[in-house]
Amino acid sequence: MAEKREYGDEIMEEAEAAITRGKTGRPPAAVRAHYDETGRMKNASTALLVCKFCHKEVAGRAVSLEGHLKKCPNAPDEVRPPKIDKKERLPQSMPTTGPVKAEVKQAMKKLCTVTSTMETKFKNLIVPKLNSIQSLHLMMRDKRSTHLQFKQHADRLMRLLAEEALATCAMEFATVWTPGGMEYSGMRPNSNVCVVPIERSGDSLLEQVMQCDPAVSVGKLLIEHDETSPEKTPMLFYSKLPPRMPSFDRVLLLEPTLATGGSSIVAIQLLIDAGVEERNIVLVNVVSCPIGLTAVFQMYPTVKIITTAIDPELNSNLDTSPGLGDFGDRYFNTAQGRKTLGHSRPPVVGAVDEYSIV
Repeated sequence: MAEKREYGDEIMEEAEAAITRGKTGRPPAAVRAHYDETGRMKNASTALLVCKFCHKEVAGRAVSLEGHLKKCPNAPDEVRPPKIDKKERLPQSMPTTGPVKAEVKQAMKKLCTVTSTMETKFKNLIVPKLNSIQSLHLMMRDKRSTHLQFKQHADRLMRLLAEEALATCAMEFATVWTPGGMEYSGMRPNSNVCVVPIERSGDSLLEQVMQCDPAVSVGKLLIEHDETSPEKTPMLFYSKLPPRMPSFDRVLLLEPTLATGGSSIVAIQLLIDAGVEERNIVLVNVVSCPIGLTAVFQMYPTVKIITTAIDPELNSNLDTSPGLGDFGDRYFNTAQGRKTLGHSRPPVVGAVDEYSIV
């Protein structure tokens, strides 16, 4: 007759078999050699061993045994686990001493100095101060970031930027009553706003603005740089703006990167020609530089610019440095095999035709 088995017998048998096979995480023999068993061992997690050097009971886990040997006053040095220098645990990309650390500090100091200098120089420049912005910039600027990683961090950053940009459009002070019966005052959001992205990179920022406020009106501009010229002269290829441009309280001009300021100047002048007052234009950037900011403010001093970072200089390719690469290519995953776009129709030069303001 077969033996009657109680509930849980199979589990206990499997546990005993695991102990026999040595799969319970018990400490290695080299560590256990310095301890005596107390006779109360069930498995590695509930075992109690006695240190041969100080005769104290210690839990049978490997971590506990090694930790006790490090602190045991009577244990000889040859049985103590080797010490690990905390500096060795830090990644090599984050030096703690030496000239490399000094260079990193100097670079960070330069960025902070440039930002504060530009904010002092231009009263219409807004640089949000959020800890999350610096962290997101770090991940975006990493050349090892994949397309999906870059897009994820860029979307998070641009969502913050979109909220800050829409906050500059609030013009009406209002007071409301809270559910607790108290008054609360602030600036009421304004929906009489037009958003004009400079394609194609500006479309990524447009998506975040539309998620924050779907009621905004949208225009489109296509401005490209002539890659054959050393100055990368901006050329207007397409313009589609709402017919009631002068009636908007604010116009958000979206361009993720402000380098030389050439395309932004062309776009701002186009908006002014369409009837928008200069003081109602808000240029929204992810990253900018002093050269571009100075160029824009010299021509349009009452325009507002909001940016999340100011890079100190331009490189030989007239891109911001340290920069984050070509924003549009990295965001839309077209960095490989990039070619200069060719258009069958000519750029708009001054005159109003089928490609200009509608």
